[in-house]
Amino acid sequence: MKYFLLGAVSAAALLAAGTAMAAGNASDIEQIGAANIANVDQTGESSNGVVTVNQSDLYNTAGVTQSGAGNQASVTQSNGSFGAVTNPSNQSTSNQKGQNGALTVVQVGNSSSNIIQTSLAVNEHALVGQSGNGDSSTIVQSGNSELGMVNQELGNDNLASINQAGAGNGVYGPHPIGRISGPGNLYWNENVPGDSVLPGASLGNTSYGPDGAFVDQLGSSERGSVVQSGFQDFADVAQGNNAGGSHNTGSVTQGGGTIQSDGVMFQDGQFNVASIDQEGNGSSYSTVWQYGVGNRAFASQVGSETSSIQQGFTDDLGDEGAAVSNDSASVTQSGGGDKSVINQSGNNDTAMVSQLGAGATSTISQGGSFNTANVHQ
Repeated sequence: MKYFLLGAVSAAALLAAGTAMAAGNASDIEQIGAANIANVDQTGESSNGVVTVNQSDLYNTAGVTQSGAGNQASVTQSNGSFGAVTNPSNQSTSNQKGQNGALTVVQVGNSSSNIIQTSLAVNEHALVGQSGNGDSSTIVQSGNSELGMVNQELGNDNLASINQAGAGNGVYGPHPIGRISGPGNLYWNENVPGDSVLPGASLGNTSYGPDGAFVDQLGSSERGSVVQSGFQDFADVAQGNNAGGSHNTGSVTQGGGTIQSDGVMFQDGQFNVASIDQEGNGSSYSTVWQYGVGNRAFASQVGSETSSIQQGFTDDLGDEGAAVSNDSASVTQSGGGDKSVINQSGNNDTAMVSQLGAGATSTISQGGSFNTANVHQ
């Protein structure tokens, strides 16, 4: 079982962005096979750029542009046993305009990756690992000391999007397997599978954290997105424990006033939809767990609040129960100390909670089928 949750505890970094600045521009390109294309454009001596591109087999395309200071880029692309089923096959484009940014892209199948670090970006770090066919990812970073990571493997045709404009703590990982505990039931790190193509995973260094934005997709035709602009927030959209999941849609949004907030969701099954939106000032914690088919969950919070939605899960620790279908849950909290926990263990259940004020607590547990619960405080 994978663990997905994170928060604001420091860990020793084995991979730090922007620590090795070159005296001038440098480029190292190695292409094995036929019809590979690599473009490197390092603008001006002030860029101090370091670019390494390694492409194998057929039809890989890589483009790297650096115009900031102290940026680093590394692109590794290989069709491997998949073979080049498209022309072009793997496509990687990156544009680094900020300072001391770092990016690593590893693509094995036939996929595309786009990373943009704007002129406002400082010490940002982007990691992308893709193993399937038809996967697509986009990371846009314009903040300070954040980590954006996309892990797409096993399945095909997945879509991931991360947009960061906040501030992190500059600790990236990877480090050996372990769980960093946060408040309540939170575990403040992302453990990716050991067979991931992300750097360090094959050595057992599968834990990333302790803050950032992660999209982890192991199924097919999954859609995951994260938008965050707060201070040391953590967001994780994790879809599938294996390649059996498909067509899940998840999104996390955390506004600029959030501080060390956690928005985490895990979707296992097919056609599940989940959304977390945390705004206002303070630290918010919201999780969505979905196991089954056609479930829907929505959580919206303003201020320092807590929300946990469990559909097909027995608790907030990531323990799967029996799969459920067509359950619907919605939580809206606007105040101070609101807390809501929903557990749906049946099918076709509906729960809606709206809490407008401090000190309100609501707990809903539904078994069986076609149950309906409405709470307004």
